[in-house]
Amino acid sequence: QSYAMQTRQDGRPAAGIGIQLAPGGNALAAATGWGFLQDHGTLMGLYTSALGAHLTWTLPFGLLIMFAVFNRFDPAYEEAARDLGASGLPRARELPNPDELNTGYELVVLSGNARATAEYDTLPTAADNPDLSADDLAALQADRQVRNESVTRSELATVSPGLADAAGWDDLNGWRLLPTTQAGDSQAQAVADILAPPDLGFVSSADFKLLDVYTTGGKPRLGEDPGRIDRITHWIANSARITHPTRYSVVQLQRVLDQPTIAGEAPPRPIVDEAEPVVSVIMVRDLGSVRLRPALVMVGSLMVFLALCYWLHVRDKEDMARRKEFEVARA
Repeated sequence: QSYAMQTRQDGRPAAGIGIQLAPGGNALAAATGWGFLQDHGTLMGLYTSALGAHLTWTLPFGLLIMFAVFNRFDPAYEEAARDLGASGLPRARELPNPDELNTGYELVVLSGNARATAEYDTLPTAADNPDLSADDLAALQADRQVRNESVTRSELATVSPGLADAAGWDDLNGWRLLPTTQAGDSQAQAVADILAPPDLGFVSSADFKLLDVYTTGGKPRLGEDPGRIDRITHWIANSARITHPTRYSVVQLQRVLDQPTIAGEAPPRPIVDEAEPVVSVIMVRDLGSVRLRPALVMVGSLMVFLALCYWLHVRDKEDMARRKEFEVARA
């Protein structure tokens, strides 16, 4: 009654009418079922049969009312919780500063990894480009050197993941470096978020360069070189998980230097402005208990179903016993 009255005061009489009809329907069903049991009788007795019928009828309405109340929570509570620290900022602060880690080019030079060196520590030669003049070859070498020195850690992890893992970038206080092949969605969302507020001063994606992407949390992932059994068990475990662990991602970017564009030529390679700070875009993927409500409905319905099956089994056994007694007495 009180909830229905409050609903009408808020200007939503339909919900109040629906909730008002639920007790009336329960009373009608209980009266009809009670009269049927009195007319026909039951070996289980009136109390247990009426209790099972009442539980089967009222459980869905109770859950629906609970869900309706939960959906009425003010979103301002969540915003206040974020202001008090319930956000991804404390987790992002666990990441080391970029200056504390070797750059991608420094790691290539120090490691001597053949694959990484061939990709990011070699320059084109005259033997490879016999048709180029000395000036054109020098310009090509200068552009390639800029590319080598500006390689990001995520780009290096794409070319040589073993080198990135050996450097400890797969566990940075719980954070893991993502290669560019796995960071496409995060980078796209970060670009959209960074261009939305005008006070940051970024007009287009050409004003900055995407650096590295890190992630932590989320569901457990497959290990190195998983087998078929590992994939099957991993899929079953993640599918049966009711709650979703929160996943955090950080995309780092930095403003680039203004360079003139020459008509008819390719745009210059972006060079980060070392005087500008590194901007970190923090993203939180928190699905919460999306599967919890369906799981509760499933468990409750299963319990009711099993209880009714058990009562039917007991009734059948008693009926068989009485029939046997009747046949014996009749003989």
